[in-house]
Amino acid sequence: MVLTMLDAAPPRPGWRDRRRDLAGYLLVPLFTLIAAPVVACCAALLANDGGPYPEVCEPVRAVNGCEEEILGIAAGHILVAAALWLLLWLLPWWRGLRLVRIVLAAIAFVALTTLAIRIS
Repeated sequence: MVLTMLDAAPPRPGWRDRRRDLAGYLLVPLFTLIAAPVVACCAALLANDGGPYPEVCEPVRAVNGCEEEILGIAAGHILVAAALWLLLWLLPWWRGLRLVRIVLAAIAFVALTTLAIRIS
């Protein structure tokens, strides 16, 4: 087994710890990709009041613009969540960045969940 300088060096405190965190690097984005849409769908089901139209469609209901309104809202939330998800993969796999990776995943969760709550 060959040790590199990063493996042999003692761990540095905080965000400067550059030891490998391959499990966190792979599992956090994959968990976000799988669990965030499921949580968002469950939130939409719980927030549904059973009405024929969502409340965000009231201003454009007279001109039949509900679909465009919902697609505009969805596009914004999905773009934010997708950008954050891609940023999870762009972060290096250092152990010191584990907290940053978890915070970005939580923000992506919130972006998709608020989409479901706003639309229902």
